[in-house]
Amino acid sequence: MKTKFTLAAILLGFAFATSSCKKDDETDTAFTADQQVTKDQNQADNEAEDVSAMQDDLMAANEAKLNGRMAVSDTTYMFPFDSCATVTIIPKGSNATGKVTVDYGAGCQGRDGRYRKGIISWTFTDRLRKPGAVITTSFLNYGVKRINSEAYVMVDNASTKITTNMSSNEPVGGNTTIQLKREVGMKLIFSDNTTFTYLGTKNLVWDLGALGYRWDNVYTLKAGSNLTGIDRQGREYAMIVNNDVVRKASCALTGIFKPVSGKVTITNNTKTKVVDFGDGTCDNTVTVSINGKATRTRW
Repeated sequence: MKTKFTLAAILLGFAFATSSCKKDDETDTAFTADQQVTKDQNQADNEAEDVSAMQDDLMAANEAKLNGRMAVSDTTYMFPFDSCATVTIIPKGSNATGKVTVDYGAGCQGRDGRYRKGIISWTFTDRLRKPGAVITTSFLNYGVKRINSEAYVMVDNASTKITTNMSSNEPVGGNTTIQLKREVGMKLIFSDNTTFTYLGTKNLVWDLGALGYRWDNVYTLKAGSNLTGIDRQGREYAMIVNNDVVRKASCALTGIFKPVSGKVTITNNTKTKVVDFGDGTCDNTVTVSINGKATRTRW
């Protein structure tokens, strides 16, 4: 079954083609142990949100199939998927849930410049725009190779992510927002076999912008959200959001679905580390202050 191209998809493909030279570099850089926990926490958060962005795009592109009665196997060619990802949909029909599975096989490069391999699955009660909808994400041998990096960062198979729409009304016009609760339990496994865990509840606001247009959406992690975990050195850490952390869907057009503004504080190894994501510009540059000493760096 072939996926039909819409005008938006064609324009999006053009945008990727013309912006490919601008994709930011994610090459691994040497960090001190104190800096590393801030970088790893940011990457764990990015991978969790990247998978959510995939889910939003895929379910929007296949909305008519989600509540049907016949299973569908297809190959979707839309950001952030590429032609090697096989998408299987088990519609909800009259059941309590349906399921979407994306299989990247041994790995391929997506249109955002990153390589992905393995399987992501979403069990859904409905599209996330529906009040009360619940989507549970699971992983099987799933990994991401960042831009210009050599090794895959794997997501542990026991990792999970549960997102619930907490809004009371479904959006019917533009410039509306959806309140989300995201319960995250993820572990990243790096090429040197060190691990980083990322646990907690995130309170988010999804600003839809112009209804039906994906690329002006804004995702905000609200101040007060907090997470905990174990860093790659085996040390406990705690993270709290001081100022709303903002992601823009428009930044994904240049290969960067990362925070562009906001602040978080990470307490780890008796030190306080404040991460300032910037002024809203789409880039990989942040300011990390450790016990008051600020360093501008790239992730």
